[in-house]
Amino acid sequence: MTADGLDIETVASTLLEAAVEATPSWVARSVAEVVRAQRLDVDDAHAERVSDAAERAQRYIETNLGELLRTDIDRQRTTPLSVLRDAARFPVEVLHAAGAREVHRIDVDRWAFPNDPFGVTPASLADMGPQVHEAGIAWGAAKAHVHLRRRRDEGQL
Repeated sequence: MTADGLDIETVASTLLEAAVEATPSWVARSVAEVVRAQRLDVDDAHAERVSDAAERAQRYIETNLGELLRTDIDRQRTTPLSVLRDAARFPVEVLHAAGAREVHRIDVDRWAFPNDPFGVTPASLADMGPQVHEAGIAWGAAKAHVHLRRRRDEGQL
């Protein structure tokens, strides 16, 4: 279905591509910020763990975000940001292996993300990178347009 010339499938594909492409650098950046801030002495295997986590996160996002974005908008029960947030488990695993200590987080973050003691969970799509942020805005607008059009066509608006 199109949204004033924007095919929602195309917009969704752009979001998926941007998220998958941004994932390895997001994982590496998330880990590096905590390692640097805590001045951790990492071993030679650390880089391999980061690379492995980035690949696993990338596959996770490609699979799960792809599935969400291929689902009809009226049947979607989660959001792209929720899928990306679930991928925080991968840098968290690396940080546990590196011996990182829990960072100070506000109560709402501790409540919302109890499995992320290091604060690496993305707060927004922008945390993954500008391309993900922009693609997410376009997808959200296209989704809203399709939703409104359907409700109008059904006589609900």
